Amino acid sequence: MSEAVGNIEQQDPSARQDDGLFGPDSVTWRLFADPASSLGAVCGILLQTLNPDMMTLFSKVSANYGDPVGRAARTVKYLDTTVFGDTAHALAAGEAVRRMHKHAQWTDERTGRTLIADDPDWLAWTHNTLVWGILRSSELYGPSLTAAERDRFVVEQHRAAELVGIDPATLPGTHAELDTYIHAQVEWLAVTLPAAEATVALRKPTLKGNLIKVASSVVIQDGIIALLPEWARTMFGVAGRPMSLGGAARATRLLMAAARRNKPYEKLIADILSNVDAHPYRKVRGIDGVRR
Repeated sequence: MSEAVGNIEQQDPSARQDDGLFGPDSVTWRLFADPASSLGAVCGILLQTLNPDMMTLFSKVSANYGDPVGRAARTVKYLDTTVFGDTAHALAAGEAVRRMHKHAQWTDERTGRTLIADDPDWLAWTHNTLVWGILRSSELYGPSLTAAERDRFVVEQHRAAELVGIDPATLPGTHAELDTYIHAQVEWLAVTLPAAEATVALRKPTLKGNLIKVASSVVIQDGIIALLPEWARTMFGVAGRPMSLGGAARATRLLMAAARRNKPYEKLIADILSNVDAHPYRKVRGIDGVRR
């Protein structure tokens, strides 16, 4: 065993090695540490469900199909890992997703057509909707970005795309290009039965329980709906709600501002880093980022 290899193996595998794919000076850290990013992420997930073939495959092969809350929690943990984890940590998370995609396929017995999770167009749609949703949330609820910062975020996220096997050359390079891409997909999108089942809470929010919590929940839900393109709201059948979307957006903006006051940016970052560094992805990655 060489001295270099020996030194690597003696390192504590749980120790943080670097600032990861983005780092504290990135627009990515600034956006994902903000409470409004979670609303943008949900907006992105809602748009993803409009991919009819992807939702068919998801309903056939995923054990998470009947557990939308659990799936959302795992998605958030993956995003936190790839954004705030060190490089090796992020690589391990990306590898885990690629392994999952590799085995996720289903053949329609009627047509003989096989659906695969790592279809390049599906991966691009999934990536682009998330990036678009985060930027859309920033636009409505903060933090405010300049045009140059929005473009920078789009390019920074190419690193996240590479983790799941997407060629960055196939992705938009500016916010304007991203917006054009999203709106150009309308013709092939649809609300299938699996999509309707996965988003039922969007159309029928829970109105039971503590009045204040219920009211806040409905406001936040409407705040998320306000992020969606108008054509997506029409597809989901949620154009009309108990309160106007404009009013919901204003109320959501106030809630996000209050959340920032309760936990400053530096505290948010510290808490996220602590949670990420303790996550089980740490157990499947090597010091050099290769799974052992």
